[in-house]
Amino acid sequence: MKAGKPPPPKGLPFALAEAGAKGLRLVAVNAMARNFGIGIGQRLADARAAVPDLLSELHEPEHDKASLLGLCHWMERYSPWTAPDPPDGLFLDVTGVPHLFGGEARMLAGMRQRLAGYGYTAQIAIAETIGAAWALARYSGDRLDALPVEALRIDADAARTLRRLGLKTIGSLLAIPRASLARRFRGEMIAENVLIRLDQALGHRDEPLNPLAPPSSFIAHQAFMEPVITSEGLELTLTRLLARLIRDLEKKSQGATRVNLKLFRTDGSRLIISASLSAPSHELVHLLRLLKPKLEIVDAGFGIDAMTLEAGETAPAIIQQYGFMENGNSSGLEQLNDRVLNRHEAAIAALQPIESHIPERAEANGPFSQREKEGPIAQRWEDEGTRSKRKNPIPSPARLRRPASPDGRGENKRPLLIFDRPEPASVIAEVPDGPPLRFTWRRVTRRVMKSQGPERIAPEWWRLNENSAPRDYYVVEDEPGRRYWLYREGLYGETQPKWFVHGLSP
Repeated sequence: MKAGKPPPPKGLPFALAEAGAKGLRLVAVNAMARNFGIGIGQRLADARAAVPDLLSELHEPEHDKASLLGLCHWMERYSPWTAPDPPDGLFLDVTGVPHLFGGEARMLAGMRQRLAGYGYTAQIAIAETIGAAWALARYSGDRLDALPVEALRIDADAARTLRRLGLKTIGSLLAIPRASLARRFRGEMIAENVLIRLDQALGHRDEPLNPLAPPSSFIAHQAFMEPVITSEGLELTLTRLLARLIRDLEKKSQGATRVNLKLFRTDGSRLIISASLSAPSHELVHLLRLLKPKLEIVDAGFGIDAMTLEAGETAPAIIQQYGFMENGNSSGLEQLNDRVLNRHEAAIAALQPIESHIPERAEANGPFSQREKEGPIAQRWEDEGTRSKRKNPIPSPARLRRPASPDGRGENKRPLLIFDRPEPASVIAEVPDGPPLRFTWRRVTRRVMKSQGPERIAPEWWRLNENSAPRDYYVVEDEPGRRYWLYREGLYGETQPKWFVHGLSP
């Protein structure tokens, strides 16, 4: 059915048609149309001549793909490893999952019931291999050997060749030795196709599942017998999931650098809450403080019937030992940054060193840690397909920092507060190239009582095209005791030097 339109009546024949070289042909029919003898590949005009009441719509493959992907995401409530099998199938790896739903039979029955509630007619099977599950679901069987050879997912040419040889079921293939089976085929490609598919169905050859979401080794899942609506119930489940996830992380000496909490609602929608961490962590209290505030504002709708928590990305955990009377707060700054980042979507900025001896170029604002480059906590509904993004921080006019002294020895002569852009000043010096005696800055004239310097910083030779000049820096103190960092740009005799105030000290 098309979006925004009601589904066709269940009691009438219905088909989807696709344009071809010889007009419209049917590509899908419902059960009622099949009862009237209408089949796939038939011309729409011929089908309507035979069944005048036939309803039809144009086939839209792109919409089918989108619906299949949406259904694949919905099935993650049963397993985080789901993959589409176009045009109308899904694969799930449910290893170790059925007991969470009361066993295999109850899990399959629950799947059928839920899918039927959404208007889907589903054929579901569970088996040890992908090939066997595909065959049992597509051909509604209980035994693999009783199914036709087409259940091996072979092409039409291979199926016709097998039937001409009298091999109509998978069981008839199993009765023939492998070497003899390969010799019976005329083409090597057909033999290879059949033998590979037979080995995959029997488990003799590996066939990996390629899930939509990247596989994670650290996952905790909880399904509910009755939907959970209250935030208290969700928080209690979150605590339990975190405890199980952290237990697995600790066993592998790993810490989470990103966690994803998926909540599956009874109406089929899915909510994802993600949190990024500055440093690998497996501390329950810290992770709970990052995720719990988001649960308080979650709209559960008619209820949440499943929750999955996974460590999307991990790294070796930093394990520290603390001595007597130590409270172990060395990670307090990282945890504070995580809370600010994931709650307000703005990170704590840090100064990153840059290879330059020009003061205003030696450092730049940057993320507090490498993890913050990948974004803050994100919350989105699956049908919206959007994720909140952190805005770029507004650069401040000045920075607080403690640079090292130019020669690396002695007292640090540079101020704590350095302006991003030096501000011009009017200076009266003792001699043309001597220290300042009086200067006017921001319309206020200050008398210099003490001075120290100069410290010369030459221009960077690889930036000579900027017409920069040498700088002579001075640390001066005025009458009230305030300290300033001034510099004279240029040399007397070559040009008229200019003075600037570049920083302040307490």
